[in-house]
Amino acid sequence: YDVALLEVMGDFQLQVPSFGSSTTYGQDVFALARDENMCLMVRHGKISWLECPMLLNNHYMFLSCDIPEGGSGGPVIDHDGNIIGIVFDNNPGPVVTSITTIRTCVEMWHQFSRVARPILGMQLKAVELLDVSKLEELCLDNNITSGFIVNLVKVDSIAERLGIRRGDVIVFQDSCCSTLPQLEDYLLSLGWGYLQGKSLTVDLKS
Repeated sequence: YDVALLEVMGDFQLQVPSFGSSTTYGQDVFALARDENMCLMVRHGKISWLECPMLLNNHYMFLSCDIPEGGSGGPVIDHDGNIIGIVFDNNPGPVVTSITTIRTCVEMWHQFSRVARPILGMQLKAVELLDVSKLEELCLDNNITSGFIVNLVKVDSIAERLGIRRGDVIVFQDSCCSTLPQLEDYLLSLGWGYLQGKSLTVDLKS
């Protein structure tokens, strides 16, 4: 997740920031950063209705605006001042990781000293981000309105060994998630259960 945890010891009290819910597509946001003189810099943009092929980085959401120099790793806030994500400078543009994902990783590290999640070995695209004509075709032909289309399967991955191929549509029968960030949080919840010693099974239909 490109996140490092640092523990800073001191005698001063820091104000705990307020956290919002996960980021959503089309949401108005502000990316914050400080320059070399510690002056606050702000950029205004939206969470783009966009996904980019990044194998094993399915959780990224894209920001419509540039971020200030040195702003990678800075907070993304909503109109209420709540932190809803962390922005990173990436190619082809700034990407945002949802604060729910970040907080789950931090809490998991504090409790278990490690972070666990299933490694899918797939590159996915959310059905809801398809253009209208393809979405209608999926709905009429297969009664599918949400889920994830497989763009790429990593060679010798578990997904490949299970017979999942490019073009398959993975549907969660309980509709627990419809966007890639929601899927990431769900995978982390499976990792959490694994670290707690729970036996978990997931039924997928492809």
